[in-house]
Amino acid sequence: MQAIDDKLIEPLLYGGIFLGSGGGGKTRVMALLLQELLADKGAVRLIQLEDLEPEGLYAAVAIMGSPELAEENLPAGHEGVKALAKLKGLTGKEFLALITVEGAGVNILYPLLVARRTGLPLVDADAMGRAFPELQMTTFHFAQLTGTPLVLIDSRGREHIFSEEDNFLLELNTRQVVGEGGGVGFFAGFPTTGSVLRRILIPRTISFAAELGSVFINPGSYSQLLRDLVLISKNSLYGSAIELFTGFVQDIGKIETLNWRTITLRGSGPYTDEDFKILIQNENLIAYRNNRVAAMVPDLISLIDLETLKPLNNNDVTPGMEVAVIGMPAPVQLKTKKALNVVGPQCFGYKSGYEPLEKLYFAYYYN
Repeated sequence: MQAIDDKLIEPLLYGGIFLGSGGGGKTRVMALLLQELLADKGAVRLIQLEDLEPEGLYAAVAIMGSPELAEENLPAGHEGVKALAKLKGLTGKEFLALITVEGAGVNILYPLLVARRTGLPLVDADAMGRAFPELQMTTFHFAQLTGTPLVLIDSRGREHIFSEEDNFLLELNTRQVVGEGGGVGFFAGFPTTGSVLRRILIPRTISFAAELGSVFINPGSYSQLLRDLVLISKNSLYGSAIELFTGFVQDIGKIETLNWRTITLRGSGPYTDEDFKILIQNENLIAYRNNRVAAMVPDLISLIDLETLKPLNNNDVTPGMEVAVIGMPAPVQLKTKKALNVVGPQCFGYKSGYEPLEKLYFAYYYN
């Protein structure tokens, strides 16, 4: 894939929701704005990691905070342009292209908006391979690289500059500014040379998201949709998607003593009389089928509405809805020891270590 045009925005929207694993936010309004902008101004060029200039400098743009608040005050991309210009002043160098930190949810679309406003190409890669809630949960951090200098524009238009050398501290300080500045922020940061990006980013995740999202365009039936998901994912750097469960949403609740929310399902079809529970902190993190672990972070746990055959953000899940739960292995970059120290289940307060889908469903993956 060499460019993202207006016809690819809807597939990117759906692919981004699926890769959000329940989180990452969604914004159909931003997708519509992007479609209009690209139809009017032309496509955004997509470049591969191997084509980056080794000594050239590249930067990330993204949204932080509440996607719902961003939907109420629709960003047009000018916020990222402003942050990028300030970052250019701090580094004293031109950026050759933009990079995506979180290749899911709203942050798979927003860099395209800024890229079109600036005329810069976008790198076909990202630093998460899915949605995660915090800045240290990136391949930059796994490689011991900081996200600074970073420029953040809050929802009131004020500029904030961060120079922390520790990504955990950067996460805390930026979140505080976003919380005090209206709940939404737009940043430019992670200035990095092409030689380093070639080594640390997860390749071709933007084009994969578009390909993945295309299966949700007029799929015909759930069985066909599932076959297409399996076909596309098993030939990717992720690994084959797998149906974990189908059922009706019984309850959406909270665990009072912990920072967890839950979605409880009662089985349908081949899973009749079975139970399924998903534990959530922004994203779907751990799933149980009949009280046995069915999947866990960093592997993806995504929901599909069986009525509309579209992927679901957790904010759209309601009691009575019939859904399919789909698992998909995370890219290998998220499964190293260094990565699991930051994105594994224990980082979210879960006591047990990571069990990959390939181990939980050995016969499916290795037969």
